[in-house]
Amino acid sequence: MLKPRISLVSYNLWNIERWPDRESALVHFLKTFIPDIFCVQELRPETLHCIDQTLINHDHVKGDQPGWKIESNIFWNREIFDLIEYGLEDLKMLEKERGFFWVRLKMKANDKSIFISTAHFTWQGSPDEKETGLSPRIAQTKRTIEFLQKLVKKDDVSFFMGDLNDPVVPVLFFPGINYKSCFKELGILSPPTYPALPTTNDICENQAIDWMFCNGKAKALSAFVPQFYFDGISPSDHWPIHAFYEI
Repeated sequence: MLKPRISLVSYNLWNIERWPDRESALVHFLKTFIPDIFCVQELRPETLHCIDQTLINHDHVKGDQPGWKIESNIFWNREIFDLIEYGLEDLKMLEKERGFFWVRLKMKANDKSIFISTAHFTWQGSPDEKETGLSPRIAQTKRTIEFLQKLVKKDDVSFFMGDLNDPVVPVLFFPGINYKSCFKELGILSPPTYPALPTTNDICENQAIDWMFCNGKAKALSAFVPQFYFDGISPSDHWPIHAFYEI
């Protein structure tokens, strides 16, 4: 018997910059890929409504904290998963509503517990970092690891993903707790995820700053960064990460 397989996508949705222009692109992206798990960053009410109207078989966290509506959220296919619990933990970030967003789901096919988490770390060009020369992402990574070690249960399949705004720090720290990126597990170079030109005019060097990690209790089958366009525009200024795993 084949083991269950799930698709996961992490996507920074770029606030509502150029939103009326990008809405159709996001709708067509979601209809094309239909991820079983969809983790987002830079969420806003407009994009939340768009996702709700498009992924009609999915649920998301409806928590009281503002961050679930204006920063990040996690969507899951209700035909595959049941929600067990969720939470939002403090990463002590300057960005008020950001943090460590997580859900624990149960797979209907085999009752397997799946822990899904996401975060959006501080941008490399933040005023504090430019002034001090110190990266806040090291402390944010360490706090994230503390929450993973605290919240993930022994038998959980665990995924952490998001816009970590750093091509180096994540791969220095997460392997230390046996979390491998989907690309590393497959022996693939991590493709750049920023910038999505020409939708954004931020001309800079290509960077792999969006990541997806797993704790080794699922098998990566494929992973890529789809450079998706609709009518000449991409859904965001980032490219998403899309991966399939066998549970």
